[in-house]
Amino acid sequence: MQAVFHTNTQDLDIKFLEFLKSNFQNAKIDIFVKEIDETEYLNSSPENKKRLESAIQKVNKKQFINKSIQELGL
Repeated sequence: MQAVFHTNTQDLDIKFLEFLKSNFQNAKIDIFVKEIDETEYLNSSPENKKRLESAIQKVNKKQFINKSIQELGL
């Protein structure tokens, strides 16, 4: 069985270790840690990358959406 967990280091706690121990009972496991570049992660999906690039182009062209506090419901 394989599993990939995406998390932040501050979220790692004893519960996570207990989860691993209960789901991989008596198994030898490898734990691989890779620091994720947020830009790389956000661009990992082609659809998400396209949306982000479109949003950047709109900002560069100063195509903003203006909303009042009332319209936002805040």
